[in-house]
Amino acid sequence: MKKNDLATFIVYVAMLAVALLVGLLVIKPLMESYGASLPINSILIMILGLVAGVILNALLLELGHVLGAKAGKYKILKSTVLGLGYSNVNGKKKFGVSGFDGLVGETKVCPTDVKTNNLSAYILFPILFLFVEFIISMIVIVTCQNREASDPSIAWLHIFMITILTVGGMIFIYDLFPARIESVTDGYLLLLLSKPANKEAYNNMLLAEACALEGKEIPETPVYTELTDFTANLNLLTVYRHLTDGEPDLALPIIEPALAEGANVSLSTAQMLETLKLCILLERESKDKGKKMYEELSDATKKYIANITSITALRCYLLIASFVEGSESEANYAIDKAEKLIKAAEPSFKEAEKSLLQYDVDLCRSAHPSWDVYKLPWEEETAK
Repeated sequence: MKKNDLATFIVYVAMLAVALLVGLLVIKPLMESYGASLPINSILIMILGLVAGVILNALLLELGHVLGAKAGKYKILKSTVLGLGYSNVNGKKKFGVSGFDGLVGETKVCPTDVKTNNLSAYILFPILFLFVEFIISMIVIVTCQNREASDPSIAWLHIFMITILTVGGMIFIYDLFPARIESVTDGYLLLLLSKPANKEAYNNMLLAEACALEGKEIPETPVYTELTDFTANLNLLTVYRHLTDGEPDLALPIIEPALAEGANVSLSTAQMLETLKLCILLERESKDKGKKMYEELSDATKKYIANITSITALRCYLLIASFVEGSESEANYAIDKAEKLIKAAEPSFKEAEKSLLQYDVDLCRSAHPSWDVYKLPWEEETAK
């Protein structure tokens, strides 16, 4: 199980635990005690509370992001709540149905100044709104408890508000979990931006993503010498630019410091960069260094390549199959995973990764003209 898969599993278990505990220990006893005093079916009250809770908390979460982004001097590119949203891309404003990368919504922003813009309000405003919701809900719940004997007709409101508050708690468990899960959450951003080196770097990443979204050329970003997982990954923008320009000798000196002993990056980041370096070596006419590096890889890194969970791992698997093991079936096995991985690629890296993958597939075909090498998804579309 990958690290973010485990984190996602933990989050969903925690959300389910909250739902079960509140349902069994709080809501169920209330339903039994109120009994006939409830004006409508108790299950219907819960369903209405769930629907209202999802809508209300999704709105509060994304409203907090929008207002926080404005406070931090960011441009709002897109804000979506439960599939309905607003976008302002290339000056074209649109309202309507929209996809989103998140639990209940998404707000995409672009810095107007990468050095001074600050995401603190973007992260903290939703937490503030949750706190306000909690205070108001508790006032209503306590009022219901105090008045239920004299006015049993409001008993439904007691259950309704507890359900809304529980849904809010579940959504914010997901949003505030301090690790990368299915999407970029506020908890992950809090952890990421707690390191000063990441603050400007993250703004540069947001700018690159905005340019990719708007179809503009991604601007040059600085090469960060203060390495964290995030800055090492952001350096890939420059690495990919050199590689797509046919300048691998300029790319390697950016990768290698993160692989040096004592570098402040995680094992997963080091494996990804190690794999990228191996790709560069195996692409060269003299592949001896690449073959030697492959032989010396740790079992963990070889497993990372074999799992093919990124375009870089896919390229490495393809090149090993082509130039180390000489296996047509293994090369095609890797290519067969391209479509899914390209769809999941970071927007700012996607075009570069497609270009590099195309280059490696062409290398494979040139080296093995007798092989029936699979077509990449975009090649199949062109052939139709």
